[in-house]
Amino acid sequence: MTTLVLEPSSSINDALSSAPDGPVTLVLREGVWREKVFVTRPDVTLLSEEGARIDNDDRHGTVRDGKVFATGDSATFTVSAPNFTALGITFSNSFDYPGGKKWNEEHKDDGKKMDLQAVAFRAAFGADHTTLRACTFLGWQDTLYLDSGSTLLEDCTIKGSVDFIFGSGSALFQGCEIVSKGNGFVAAPSTFDSEELGFVFHDCIFSKEGNTENNSVFIARPWHPAGSENRDPMVLLIDCSLSSHINPYLWTDMKSKRPDGTEKIWKGESSRFFIFSSGKENIKMEEADRLLKLMMARL
Repeated sequence: MTTLVLEPSSSINDALSSAPDGPVTLVLREGVWREKVFVTRPDVTLLSEEGARIDNDDRHGTVRDGKVFATGDSATFTVSAPNFTALGITFSNSFDYPGGKKWNEEHKDDGKKMDLQAVAFRAAFGADHTTLRACTFLGWQDTLYLDSGSTLLEDCTIKGSVDFIFGSGSALFQGCEIVSKGNGFVAAPSTFDSEELGFVFHDCIFSKEGNTENNSVFIARPWHPAGSENRDPMVLLIDCSLSSHINPYLWTDMKSKRPDGTEKIWKGESSRFFIFSSGKENIKMEEADRLLKLMMARL
């Protein structure tokens, strides 16, 4: 195993590419890395010695080297290999979302629109058995993109306002704080219909900050990318604490556009959205426990 200690003036990408084959651990000193990081090798561990943050401000629509970024391309940190672990790291995307919303409002009559999706952390194709402990994820729209494999998040903090936990992967959120920074939607799962598990929240706190209004945030809405029919989005809450900003209906609908330009509305009430928490229940304890144990066995 290789262990390297990095200062903020160094490059995480360079350290990963130059380290010998085999497991590698990077210990990040306190500071900010302004770098888009790509983990393409297995068995990488990232540790924070005192408090390290990895940041960039790309968004969907950023143009660089002749390429127009899609949502996934905006990610500050992308994992596309198995057995990645992070402890105590802050992953952030500092795109000016409020400024973007203001710009869109000012240009709503001239047909111009700025895309506001900006990802902080992405588990992309190839990622699996990802472990994130005591990490913080900061963004606004599409903060945490879990689109591949299984992910365990323990004692983490995730902040955002619109679909800020999304993707087709499976994940267990254990003892995490989910912070809404404004009116919107927490999760937009796109679980494949062949998968039994999507996002499972166990013993989590759903809190708010700023001017988030009462009843203004839905827990989940079903995402069908490009109107794909082979999705059956899944969310399960067990023993979670819900604050006053969570709408009592919990789930809502989501619209998607097919490649031919037609649109379809996917109903939240018809999705695999389950809760056994905070005095709310639409699933039996035995089934909730079975799904939780199944999720834990996958990690």
